[in-house]
Amino acid sequence: MSQLSDQWTTSKLLDWMTQSFESHDVDSPRVLAEMLLTEVYGGNRIDLYANAQRVATESERERLRELVTRAMKHEPVQYILGRSLFFGHEFSVNQSTLIPRSCTEVLVMQTIEHCKTVQDTPRIADIGTGSGCIGLTIANQLKDVDVTLTDISSEALELAKENAQSLGLEDRLTIAQGDGLEPLSGLYDVLCSNPPYIPSCEMESLAPNVKDWEPDLALHGGRDGLHVIRPMIEHAHTFLKENGCLLIEISPSIRTEIASVLSATTTLRDSAILKDQYGDERFLRAYKS
Repeated sequence: MSQLSDQWTTSKLLDWMTQSFESHDVDSPRVLAEMLLTEVYGGNRIDLYANAQRVATESERERLRELVTRAMKHEPVQYILGRSLFFGHEFSVNQSTLIPRSCTEVLVMQTIEHCKTVQDTPRIADIGTGSGCIGLTIANQLKDVDVTLTDISSEALELAKENAQSLGLEDRLTIAQGDGLEPLSGLYDVLCSNPPYIPSCEMESLAPNVKDWEPDLALHGGRDGLHVIRPMIEHAHTFLKENGCLLIEISPSIRTEIASVLSATTTLRDSAILKDQYGDERFLRAYKS
């Protein structure tokens, strides 16, 4: 790209980036090229094609060089741009947290459905909140709700606070630092969590944009993937109201191990594994006995 001249049009830049990303096995090369160029130019992706012969300035090309270099190292575009969409809202993200994913929106929808059965103001805990996308989305969707965000990482909680302020929700939340269920206080209608659940044997096989960039603390669930999930299942009843709901995102690969833990647990009932929009068995739902 160092040989770019003043004749590098939008069309030419898109083609060049797409080919470069393809040669480095970067996912969704054309979409990524469009996103990065839109970040540099401003506006919308459709504007790129409406102004296909627009010539990039030297400063725009320099900025684009920086972004392309990062992308070719498989850095996720969400970290490059510093933001990610979740449930129709934009959340700030950085390497202290997982990148919000659309499949996780099922946790939000299941929580909202359960809260419809609660007569008083629902109390919800988002355990291991990361960017805050789950708990903040719930608070944004349900105006009369008491939401607690927890995380073991102080950096993650700072990011969650930033996102809360952006959504105007900072005065409606409780934020507590700690591991797993430890920072919780009182009883809740819903405990929801997207915890670390990747077993040790699968960590090395993760895609480079996950393994090399997203935080190990939020990915690695220990030898069997249940390091955080097991105590959550075993002790959830301590923090759940009568008929309270436990919702946990899981890996389909540890479904059998989770079933074994549930079978030995008498404090939860009506456990079920729910599928995400792609048909993968992705969520555990259970209720306090």
